[in-house]
Amino acid sequence: VTKGRCGAVQPSLRKQRGPSGNRRRISHARVKGKGQLKLSIEVQGRTLVLHVMEAKGLMGAECRACDSYVKMSIVPDADWKCRQKTKTVPDSKNPVFHEHFVFPVQEDDEQKHLLVTVWNRERHSRHSELIGCMSFGVKSLLTLDKEISGWYYLLGEDLGRTKHLKVAMRR
Repeated sequence: VTKGRCGAVQPSLRKQRGPSGNRRRISHARVKGKGQLKLSIEVQGRTLVLHVMEAKGLMGAECRACDSYVKMSIVPDADWKCRQKTKTVPDSKNPVFHEHFVFPVQEDDEQKHLLVTVWNRERHSRHSELIGCMSFGVKSLLTLDKEISGWYYLLGEDLGRTKHLKVAMRR
């Protein structure tokens, strides 16, 4: 099995460009079934503090429970110095993590992205399968007046490496 690798390219947006260059909304049908991740990102000076809280509905209703973990990094990161991960939570489609991670931001990191990926570790091997991912532009995180917090859809690799999509609150 070939494993996907997420790498951020552009700032996070709720819309994407179609073949004609026009922006179009991300279809909720494209994100259904991968699950959701609850997190918060707080800015403290030139430091990002990421709190990975929990996930739900990992790998969709048709799949068994999984052994999941979350990896975070500021990308691109050629020397792998900014990568961190949660502990693996075994046998759960709704894992609870409650782990905090600190990412100091240098000036040259402002054009990079905070990439958050969720993985399923296969029980009988050292291989992991990408469940979904999301990306936040570092520069936009540093300039926001409020904390990022809530549930976010796990997107496929192609979409998630460039965007994030917050779950809409039901009324």
